[in-house]
Amino acid sequence: MKKLSAVQFFVALAISAFAQTYTQTTLISSLSNPVAFDVAPDGRYFITQKGGVSNMAVDAQIKVFNPNGTYIGVFYDLSDSCNSDFERGLLGITVHPDFATNQYVFAYYNHRYNGDERIRIVRFTEVNNVGTNPTIIFDLDVADNIAGNHVGGNVHLRPGDPGKIYLTIGDLAYQQGNPTLNYANKLTSPYGKILRINEDGTCPTDNPFYEDGLPLNDTCDWIWSYGHRNSFDFCFSPVTDSMYCTENGWNAWDEVNMIHKGAFYGWANCEGFYANSSTSTLCNLPNDILPIEDWGTPLPAVTGVLFYSSQVMPEFDNHLLVADNDYGRVYDITLGNAPAYDQFVSRTQWMDMTTTGGLTTIKQGTDGCVYALKGGYTSNGQLYRICPQGLNVEEQPSGISMLSTYPNPANTSTTVQWSLTQETAVTMQILDITGRVVGTVFSKTEEAGSYTTAIDVQQWNLSPGQYFIQLHTTTGVQTTKLLVH
Repeated sequence: MKKLSAVQFFVALAISAFAQTYTQTTLISSLSNPVAFDVAPDGRYFITQKGGVSNMAVDAQIKVFNPNGTYIGVFYDLSDSCNSDFERGLLGITVHPDFATNQYVFAYYNHRYNGDERIRIVRFTEVNNVGTNPTIIFDLDVADNIAGNHVGGNVHLRPGDPGKIYLTIGDLAYQQGNPTLNYANKLTSPYGKILRINEDGTCPTDNPFYEDGLPLNDTCDWIWSYGHRNSFDFCFSPVTDSMYCTENGWNAWDEVNMIHKGAFYGWANCEGFYANSSTSTLCNLPNDILPIEDWGTPLPAVTGVLFYSSQVMPEFDNHLLVADNDYGRVYDITLGNAPAYDQFVSRTQWMDMTTTGGLTTIKQGTDGCVYALKGGYTSNGQLYRICPQGLNVEEQPSGISMLSTYPNPANTSTTVQWSLTQETAVTMQILDITGRVVGTVFSKTEEAGSYTTAIDVQQWNLSPGQYFIQLHTTTGVQTTKLLVH
């Protein structure tokens, strides 16, 4: 049996002892109608503010904060051209996986200017905490007379599919009883779909319904999956690269789905496992993919979804965590049939986080803790961090600092510069993107002072991708990201 170092033993002991008790802290507060957030490799937070509920937005801004939650400034302001009426607004955001190299940030918003309404994804280049060189990547003309709900979505890049952007679009509030307006099951329409495009905005030729590269000419070549009513958010498993999304129901059922290329998810004939609006008649559409799980009335309005993968909270490893916007709760869904994790085992309520307002986005941090955004229709949005009680996850623990990692990105080697203010036991580890330990660089006792440690990429078999360098002492843990090219 492999022996644990002293630091590993006490960390493991703390996790085991307090696995069922958690601390919830507020990292960022006083956000106006926030919707989504993402984190840069250096720990900065990029957060979208919807822009209120008026036709022309107020404070439809991307704001940037440092790793400790301190406000830095406005990354970009879209208030003059953003329609934030009802569910529209400045919605999704994602940082490019190679942000350390290209500084790209993508945002999803509802554009409106001089009566022209569109759904757009715009790419910014970050320079000194400001978005520069805005470049429109996706631009869809939307009729002016549509309802204000089911007209937005989110945007993410898939780790296992480099160079591709995934996005969701609602079904434009399809009205039951009018089959001509059921866009979700029509392959000629982009609405009620999950779409996939290239990073330059062109259409991938390996999309399931690719025809001629002209997405609005007959078959919509962008489509990745269809039959969605209003998918608020989605995520990818860092273990299997599988895709999961939430879906808001109409009358009877919300749901969470595992997404497959070219698959049909039932709307507007089915909700959850049942025929539309039924609580007893099972859905039996040919080729319809049923959800992993559904929620009955009163509908919670499920929003953020996270595939958790870390031993910091081993009770959630390979589980789905799903947030809702009506109650501010987080649900724990145990998945079965490893390693596919495509089957439902059980669902429990993990956290009830807010007394007013709900949750919109949920993510796993590099520290293995869970970050959840209280957002939507609230003038006091907040970003929460939930960690196991007893686990020290200070951003800057006393007595220890990791000054720099250079070069970063690294091709052959990198040097970590760090310091101690007192004599202590110290351990340096390399972790992969899922939080699993790749290897222990050293474990020893050092006096106060400054040190440098070289890490050889080939020695540790670090294939191209993202890793974390962690420095553990008796006073805490310091983490920095390392990109390997």
